Parts: sequence; structure tokens; C-alpha cells
Amino acid sequence: MRKSLKLKCVVTHKDSLFSGDYLKKKIEEYGDIETLEKLYVSRDVKTLLRRGYGITEITNILNVSSDINLPDKSIIEEIENKFKVSGLKIPTINDNLSGFTYNKSDKDVESFINRYII
Repeated sequence: MRKSLKLKCVVTHKDSLFSGDYLKKKIEEYGDIETLEKLYVSRDVKTLLRRGYGITEITNILNVSSDINLPDKSIIEEIENKFKVSGLKIPTINDNLSGFTYNKSDKDVESFINRYII
């Protein structure tokens, strides 16, 4: 077995390096090394899948360059079936904004957000 493995997320093309026990855990999660290399998605992508977003939405949320080609439809379906959880509430942009703006914004920014965005 390999001591370390460098993988590229199939959605964002972000590189990740795995070694030791964490590599073993990842191989167990995906079943085998071949499946891990074929279906690996980064933590950011996996989190958004579990929140109910699709791959296309995730590429927009994470500002993935349009130069990056997405995997085949069959691989996307396999990834979504493995990680996507249905029935979760997908937060709207207003939910996301209200979660951090009021704690860290000055009065002018808060006023702008309330007037023009929310």
C-alpha cells in the first residue's frame, strides 16, 4: 500500500495530499484506491453536497473557473448519489448574509444590506 497519495478534486481540481491513517480512512470511505482517484471531492464540495446542492451549483458557489471541465455525467451522478443528502434546507443568499453581516458590519454596511439586498 502507498504511504501517501496526491489527489485532485474532480469538481474544483484542487490538490490534496493524503498519507498514513488518513489515507487509509479515505480508501475505506471510497472502497478502493481506484474509486478514490475517480470520485474524490474536496471537503468544501462534500459539505455543499451534504447541504443539498448539485455539482453545477457548487461550481458557481466555489467560483470554479469555467476553464475546468467537469467529469462525465455518470461520474457526477455517482458522486451526488454517494454524498448528496436530500431533504435538507438549502440556505438562501439572505440566510447566508444575515448569519455574518450583523455581527461584523458597521452601521452603513448593515443599512445598505437591509435596504438593497435583503
